Amino acid sequence: MLNLVIAETALETIPVETFRHTSLKKIRNSGKKPTEILLDRTLHHFAILSSNLKQDYKRARPDISHIILLNALATPLFKINQLKVFVHTINNQVIKIKDNVRIPKSYARYEGLILDLIKNKKIVSKDGIVLLELSDNLSFSDLLQTYIKPDIIVGLSINGVFKNFEDISKELFQFKNPCIVVGGFPKGHFSEHIESHLEKKYSISNLSLEAHIVVSRLIYEFEKINNIN
Repeated sequence: MLNLVIAETALETIPVETFRHTSLKKIRNSGKKPTEILLDRTLHHFAILSSNLKQDYKRARPDISHIILLNALATPLFKINQLKVFVHTINNQVIKIKDNVRIPKSYARYEGLILDLIKNKKIVSKDGIVLLELSDNLSFSDLLQTYIKPDIIVGLSINGVFKNFEDISKELFQFKNPCIVVGGFPKGHFSEHIESHLEKKYSISNLSLEAHIVVSRLIYEFEKINNIN
């Protein structure tokens, strides 16, 4: 079993201080509440800069989580229930992805799904099966200790020690319940809180690769070692 945590993911609704900005007057007049809109750099860039959001460079990219999940949940490893996926957000919300879940390929539908999840805390199938579950105020450390309980925690970061995908996968394969941590933000590095829980930190390239590429290639190497086709 491999656990994948997408950490400090840039996925959140619009903070109140940003929502009040003059550039979002039309949105306010539409009757929508800030809890009904995902913070998105493409749409809210000026309001984000003007409201002085803390660590704004790591925020407002919900599309990153969408692309990562599209790649991870389509792999053979996930389809045979040997991959557990968790989305930990920059505001300490955690989305637990259940087995055999497929998310919409359309970003517009994904956005609607996430907003529904934030509101109702669960996405349930027609036959009553919980597909997605969201927990508020769940720190990275609580996620590890309560839900994952890994026997090794490895982070992937450009400022880690260089190691290729194959060797990282071989190392993870030696453990029964390994956890790999990948950042779900566009710029910057893991916070000190995340760093403090990483037992090892590796860099897989001199280039700054996008997270979905890193996730896809790592899962592929892990599948090869496990002889999963």
